[in-house]
Amino acid sequence: MTKKDFYAKLKYKNTAFGLACSLLIILAIGSACNIKPKKAEPEQTSQQTVEKAPEKEETPAIPEKNTYTRGKAADDFKYVEVRNESALHTGLLTPYTDQVEYQGERPTDLVGIYEYLFDDKNNQIAYARTTQLYLTKETAEHFNSLIKDFKGQTGLATLMVSDGYVPESDDSKNNEYWPGDYTKESKCEEHFLGTAIDLRLYPGDGTYPDFTGEDKYKWILENMSHYGFILRYPEGKEDITEKDAYKNHIRYVAYPDSQIMYDNNLTLEEYIEEIKKYDYKNQYILTDTHGGKYCVYYIPADKSKTTNIPIPIKGDKELKYRISGNAKDGFIVSAMIEEPK
Repeated sequence: MTKKDFYAKLKYKNTAFGLACSLLIILAIGSACNIKPKKAEPEQTSQQTVEKAPEKEETPAIPEKNTYTRGKAADDFKYVEVRNESALHTGLLTPYTDQVEYQGERPTDLVGIYEYLFDDKNNQIAYARTTQLYLTKETAEHFNSLIKDFKGQTGLATLMVSDGYVPESDDSKNNEYWPGDYTKESKCEEHFLGTAIDLRLYPGDGTYPDFTGEDKYKWILENMSHYGFILRYPEGKEDITEKDAYKNHIRYVAYPDSQIMYDNNLTLEEYIEEIKKYDYKNQYILTDTHGGKYCVYYIPADKSKTTNIPIPIKGDKELKYRISGNAKDGFIVSAMIEEPK
């Protein structure tokens, strides 16, 4: 083979090789062009993938301490008619002392105190000077709650009820409150009402020390307002109560009035005068640390024989309320607007 023939044959091979490569490239490009791209997915957003949580209804915050305001906790009312002659002298806030003539009636719901001196397991947790001591049922029930919690907090079961209500039929030794016929007007001891309690101690050693509210017994004085009780004759208020100070004489006036008096260092007399500043259109409002909301206001007695007293309501719902005469010229209304949580 000549040199010329060799190069000619090589030229043909190179040409065929180039054509083959070009064909492969064209086929590759064609295959690539026949590959269908994936369908583009819509961009996902948090709104499409996460359902928005429904907004929770806001509930009123429970205050860390009792708060007091004035205004309208309630603005819808019904009216209750009372007879002034009797209603002015009845109710848990009547400010009777031995300087005031008693014109009320004998309590109709008296119970013996002894059965309320036990806890839920029938363990005796307090004592009484005599079995012939009585209280109104409401007073006895709240006193029972008080002494059960006192025992739970301090471990002490050494309180003694030295005085409560003593019926006029009892013997003369225990009948210090009834110098004459009950139906006669006489100077009033608070024990006439069935809501007053005198305390002593019963340590079990044959002695009966005075209750002074010291040491662990301080718990009683600091917490009894939650149960509706007040210290009736505190120190430093003798010119207002016209009585010597007694650390052992407590009285049931019910919540929220008891709490308002305690928080604001008011005697019953001062409280009655303070509430005269508020009427049903401008109420004194307590929101307590349990979320309860209460309003208190004063209604002067009408000059006629009866008085129509506005009582808060919510729609068709009747709210819990109390009416108490001030033994003089008007009435104090206490109502629960919102129940504790």
